[in-house]
Amino acid sequence: MLLAIDIGNSFTKIGVYQGNGLLATRKIPSQINMAIAEIKEHLSVFLNEYHFNADSFEGVYIASVVPALGNNWKEAAYAVLDIYPTFITSNMKKAIALNVDDPSTVGPDIIACASGGLAKYGPMTLIADMGTANKVILIDKDGAFSGLSIAPGLAMGARALKEKTAALPEIPLASPKKAIGTNTSDCMISGLVYGGALSIRGLAAQFEKEVGYPLTRILTGGNAVYCKDILDDFGYDENLLLDGINTIFQGGFES
Repeated sequence: MLLAIDIGNSFTKIGVYQGNGLLATRKIPSQINMAIAEIKEHLSVFLNEYHFNADSFEGVYIASVVPALGNNWKEAAYAVLDIYPTFITSNMKKAIALNVDDPSTVGPDIIACASGGLAKYGPMTLIADMGTANKVILIDKDGAFSGLSIAPGLAMGARALKEKTAALPEIPLASPKKAIGTNTSDCMISGLVYGGALSIRGLAAQFEKEVGYPLTRILTGGNAVYCKDILDDFGYDENLLLDGINTIFQGGFES
């Protein structure tokens, strides 16, 4: 079995795989000051809840965009499973070619997401990963990751509205009822969610114009749930990044 760990800026998501099957997941806030002992407790509770035996694990693979948290998760996973984790980096042998100006700058989350996208959907795929940032990722006709766009995510936009205006309140993200809001909260949700979703649709169209062929469109990431009904021309794949980590593990791609 594999313990896959996706450490993002807002949340850390963990998943247990047996072969290509995802057996269980858990999402935990990415608190930069979370101690190793606290992470060990989270891991132990999760594994015990699903009756996973530590001896059954063959690997621990981590995609982390938060270096300090990555080191603590590494130590905690080693303490709980007695397996030294493998970090996904641009220097390792990968499941996907990186056809960009400087491959060393490609983050582990992008590598994992693109690897999962290629394995599940093949070449000519566009992945919209809606998290702390909105990332639109291109897998070209040759099956290589060949670029992306990055924009502020929905939660970041909500915080900016609250912090940079005198009158607008803090609001929780939600799926909008309609585009035309009739109260402050609904107006903000509409602007954030419809604005984010339709910008992604527009970027997808621009990507297709630039490459000259249609792309399979896939939506993933923690905030994608608020946009998936709007983006009905996208397939929704909740666990694509974790699947990508498993793809790399199953292929034996190591540093």
